Amino acid sequence: LPRVAPVGAAPPLVILLHGRGAWAKTIFSIEGLLDPRFHVIAIQAPYPSAIGGFEWFHPLEDAGGNEIADATRFDESESLLTREIQSHIERTGSSPAPLFLWGFSQGAAMALIVGLRGKLQITGMVPMSGFLPSPIRRWKQWNKNTSVLLAHGTNDEVLSTESSKKTQAFLESKGIPVEYYEYKGRHKMTLDSIAYINNWIAKFTTPQPPPTSLHSVGGGVAS
Repeated sequence: LPRVAPVGAAPPLVILLHGRGAWAKTIFSIEGLLDPRFHVIAIQAPYPSAIGGFEWFHPLEDAGGNEIADATRFDESESLLTREIQSHIERTGSSPAPLFLWGFSQGAAMALIVGLRGKLQITGMVPMSGFLPSPIRRWKQWNKNTSVLLAHGTNDEVLSTESSKKTQAFLESKGIPVEYYEYKGRHKMTLDSIAYINNWIAKFTTPQPPPTSLHSVGGGVAS
């Protein structure tokens, strides 16, 4: 539940999606650093990962670190995640409050999949240090009733900034509102990036000073 109840409106629901080889609790550790009015929920991926933790895409022995080109690898997780988010919306009674998907690395790809599909009314997406799965480019239509903040570390050793820049170009070509934010850092969430994203989400709510105590957290490894 939100640490501070907002006045006159339901709190925004922020869904956190972790990266490959991590757990929901890994990314949920940033909850105390966010605006206390936010209702924050972290969802765990369905597939055990060979590197420990869990991952969002159906593992394939020969896939290695290759980009996700086969839509069947995320069909099941997309369906499961959509249903779980819907259940949280109903359980918390958060509709029609703003809904945000914030995903790191592989979780960023899942945020794009679910957000662009349009089955849920997503106010904003924050794909962080991630990539756009190529099957999305072949869809017939994309949800344009959402805003996107792409965030990427300048020294990301797992996924270069080009992956987010290519995503930005694609979203812009479809007329989807998108902002690109680059922060100094590697394949992790940093103090600056958390604060920037927190403030971006807060713009959709009643203005309030951002939290002051921040620290860096890891987010797992992408594939």
